[in-house]
Amino acid sequence: MTELFASNLNIIVKRWPIVAAAVKNQTINELDAHLVNGRNQTISVNGIQLSSRHDRLAEAQLFISTLPTDATHVTVYGVGMGDVPSLLIDNPQYLSIDVCILNLSVFALLISYTDQSEWLKHPNINLTALPSAKLNFPNIAITPDLTLVSDENATLRDLLVMELNREFSNQRHQSDDPAILKRFEDNQLYITHDPDAASLINSHSSYKAIVIGSGPSLEEHYDYLQQISSSSHRPLIIAADTALRGLLHNNIKPDIVICIDGLIGEYHLPLASTHDINLVYFPRVDPVVLNAWLGQRFIAYGGSQIYDKLASRYPKLRLFTSGSVIHPAIDLAIKLKAKEITLLGCDFCYCNNKSHAFWNDHKFGQNDIKEQIWVNAVIQKVKEAKHWLINGKGQRIATDLNLRAYLRHLERYIAKHPEVKFYQASLSGAKIRGSQYKDLIL
Repeated sequence: MTELFASNLNIIVKRWPIVAAAVKNQTINELDAHLVNGRNQTISVNGIQLSSRHDRLAEAQLFISTLPTDATHVTVYGVGMGDVPSLLIDNPQYLSIDVCILNLSVFALLISYTDQSEWLKHPNINLTALPSAKLNFPNIAITPDLTLVSDENATLRDLLVMELNREFSNQRHQSDDPAILKRFEDNQLYITHDPDAASLINSHSSYKAIVIGSGPSLEEHYDYLQQISSSSHRPLIIAADTALRGLLHNNIKPDIVICIDGLIGEYHLPLASTHDINLVYFPRVDPVVLNAWLGQRFIAYGGSQIYDKLASRYPKLRLFTSGSVIHPAIDLAIKLKAKEITLLGCDFCYCNNKSHAFWNDHKFGQNDIKEQIWVNAVIQKVKEAKHWLINGKGQRIATDLNLRAYLRHLERYIAKHPEVKFYQASLSGAKIRGSQYKDLIL
């Protein structure tokens, strides 16, 4: 224990004894930490600088400049080198400042070698070590702390990153996007004549449903799905488009396949084997896929504004989606009266060093050039993955930012449907809050 640690901790003990106890229990020996010098001095932890080494105050002022001009209550997620709370307390406009520690070990390191007493003593500061996963606004997210976040705060990190990237993400879904409008025009015949997905309730309503994603853990359940496929009392089976090839290869035929992505092509789907499979699609889907589908087609819209004009002219069932085909698949199950939903292959990560079930191991023929190119691209993506989340075993597992966002949007959706029981059948994929683990026994 350094003198600085003891001095800083003494303040925390008096003001926030629960936080002090948590900090005191941390070990910093496993952190790869050292000083970094530039115009200013900062600390590097596991290769991540806690602040700029060139102009720390300018960086802190940049963070603060993102706040609304009339803000009086601020939440700061992360601490960095302590520069942001140090500047905030100098401005009497901010009547309360909540500082949320995202990694206790990193914070313990910081107060071991730097004097943070000025802002720790300030009456407007409140320090917390276990922040809620529900975001407070307005807020500042200290970028290095998001990278160094502890496992316990991974969900909070993901919500913060989603907020930081919201404007960029929405750029891909503008209602006046020429490419989207052109696709709607190309699909006009299908939009006009294909039946509404809501009509599926006449033949497919079910108390229990299985929703199948194409995540690698799906491979753990092919035998189970084969066993129940022939049962007359089986649950309703709804599958994501990219899961279909592996399912059919294993003689498993879902009741409904969902396709919403305009980039899904005939090389993703075994279209010649789609007899007796219902397709629920959004009108952004490639018309080549729609034309080649051999089963019955049903149309639905997403909930975003890009479908509002279509919905006013040609009303159809609207399904929740926020980036992933899993979202509307689950929402459809609920609209078809499901009260118990079991998730298979809904991993949101690269468990088993794969991106998709079946694809990596499938042997392609000489004419399957597009398929092979796509698979090679996703294999490379897995190798280069730099992000992580926590799986059902409590382990960090590789993923991408978009997959993390899809997971958090799903968890928000689940929280809005307490009347439905959600189960996940594998511990290999992401831990999904609001769901319970269920072992599928053969």
